[in-house]
Amino acid sequence: MGRLSEAMMEDYEGQVPGASSRTTYIRYSPERDLPMLLAIRNATFMRPRTAVRATRRHGKRSVTACLQLENSAIGPSWRRLEDAATASIRGPVYTISRSGLACLESCGQGLISLTSESKSLANPAQVQHYLELGEIQAAFRRTNMLKEWTGDLEVRSINQSIDLPLAKDYDAIVELEFESFRYRIALEYERSLKSSARYQEIVTAIEDEDQVQLLLYMTSSIDLLYQLKAEFEEQRFPIALVTARSFCMSPLATRMYSTRSLGGQKATLEDVLAAVPRRKRAIPGE
Repeated sequence: MGRLSEAMMEDYEGQVPGASSRTTYIRYSPERDLPMLLAIRNATFMRPRTAVRATRRHGKRSVTACLQLENSAIGPSWRRLEDAATASIRGPVYTISRSGLACLESCGQGLISLTSESKSLANPAQVQHYLELGEIQAAFRRTNMLKEWTGDLEVRSINQSIDLPLAKDYDAIVELEFESFRYRIALEYERSLKSSARYQEIVTAIEDEDQVQLLLYMTSSIDLLYQLKAEFEEQRFPIALVTARSFCMSPLATRMYSTRSLGGQKATLEDVLAAVPRRKRAIPGE
């Protein structure tokens, strides 16, 4: 997350695209509104309670007050944004709109992969996929090992702007700290089975991946997990597989399947990390 311009005033006045002359401008607060908009944009789709959890770490009381926890009602600050079409509400789910993206871009928080002028925004058919990724992120946070989560929108932006991109656009890059070492994990969440040819393309792509230490596949069902395990069994790159449901229920206790490069045995997250080659020692206080 980039820093806001030091020259920016406490409140940012932004024009709302398509608004009437009586509601041409709306005031955005970097303290209350921008962290929430960033969290929702980066998640693609987000439930109200997840939005509160995602912004609570900013330590801003006004942010957590934007949404009512018990009934998911829209609080005064959030209704001000919603009325301005900054965030679209689809039932109990939030997603960023073009004017919300324009606000973030004006504050130096834009992404290459999704802009206010993109041909299309979030695909409603992927709501469940992104909501479940939000639950997976929350489960990682409960382990107290999570240092950074980079979602697919940010991953795509990074891959489009650096000379040595990742092997593919992963669903997320997860940075964990375990036993004083940092681990960079590529996360893929599968809800349906791809063709064997497509998985062979993935195997070829990640064969020489050197920017992550582990590829973690989470699946929506146990039968899908077994099918994926067969596809990746002989891959020399470290791969672990687990159902998303079991991981979210007990992220430290659930046992993952590992490919032969990690011993081929079922193991907990901590055991899997211990088997992965270590690269970067964590800096105290980082």
